[in-house]
Amino acid sequence: MSALFNTTATIRHVTPLPPGTTFIHALTTLQNHDLLIRLDPELAHYETLPSEDGTPDTKRYRVTDNMHTLPKGLWDTTVTFEANITNTEDGILWVIKAPLGLLQRTTWKLVKSDDLGKGKEKVIAETQGKEEKSEWALVEDVEIKASRLLVGTVKGKCEENWRGVHERFVGHLKGTQEVKS
Repeated sequence: MSALFNTTATIRHVTPLPPGTTFIHALTTLQNHDLLIRLDPELAHYETLPSEDGTPDTKRYRVTDNMHTLPKGLWDTTVTFEANITNTEDGILWVIKAPLGLLQRTTWKLVKSDDLGKGKEKVIAETQGKEEKSEWALVEDVEIKASRLLVGTVKGKCEENWRGVHERFVGHLKGTQEVKS
């Protein structure tokens, strides 16, 4: 597809983690790929694929999502894509390769709350009037590359779903969220 018709969108979301959450507990939960994939509210099903020889640390999945809000005729009511997830020292890198040339690169990383206002992590975290300050935050950075028409749709879905996804992740950290089957 011509570069003239392609574009890139970026999104950043930050969620404070519950006070008392340790880095190792948050990292272990974040790097649980089964749980992470199941946080997707539109998940229909997924399967594990073999790792590629050149990237044995990257886990591959074939994911099928229900996509009821896409414009009619653009995709069926479900879309199947490949998701590659790589654990990092402070989170995960999640790369999605979907039909119609969509490439979405997402990093989820754990950042000390005190570092959120410094350097490239400069953001304003949403807080909910917490009595006790959270030591850690989840920072999600998304880059979407695709056709101009598709980028707007995918960005809209990301913006629509991120709060619920982050809330369910936080629920797992607190032990109050059940895994979606």
